[in-house]
Amino acid sequence: MKSFLVFTLFVGSVSACQNNAANSNKTVSNVTNNVSLQKDATTINLSEVKTGQGIGVVTKINLELGSVELKHEEIKGMMPAMQMEFYVADKKELESLKVGDKAIFTLEDNKGAEKIIKISKVE
Repeated sequence: MKSFLVFTLFVGSVSACQNNAANSNKTVSNVTNNVSLQKDATTINLSEVKTGQGIGVVTKINLELGSVELKHEEIKGMMPAMQMEFYVADKKELESLKVGDKAIFTLEDNKGAEKIIKISKVE
């Protein structure tokens, strides 16, 4: 009788451990699925960043702020022709420009936050 009781307790313990392991695997699976969904959401947000090519004339340069004002032509799919100031991703790109230069540039628009990621003088 004593052996039967010990055996029954042992089988019950093993069964409980297996149930806990199965529940742990479900939790890990749910966490993995949530991480995947978060990763996919980030990817969707990144795809909202637009870039466009522009051509314009430099009207003002501010090396300290890292900005350039351009009177530019229409940037297809982004904005009409106008004169406006843009910040640049790398201030060093402004060092080779001067007021009056014709420039070609790549504009990045991240949900309304615009910056020039490349600019150079048109020779």
